[in-house]
Amino acid sequence: MAKDQKITVALTRKQTAPRNAAARSLREGQFQPKVEADPKAYKRKNKHKTDPVLEAKKQDGDGE
Repeated sequence: MAKDQKITVALTRKQTAPRNAAARSLREGQFQPKVEADPKAYKRKNKHKTDPVLEAKKQDGDGE
């Protein structure tokens, strides 16, 4: 092999962008505003009421 040839390695996966450290630090709790629900705000009601007993059975895996 000659000295003037470069050794290249084929990339087998797509290169990903490095993680943005500044954006990550801004997502931390000290920079997040404290949001409280407005008690006078409009709340959309559920169209279909769910039976708590049936809901519990679905979570347990006993449904039907």
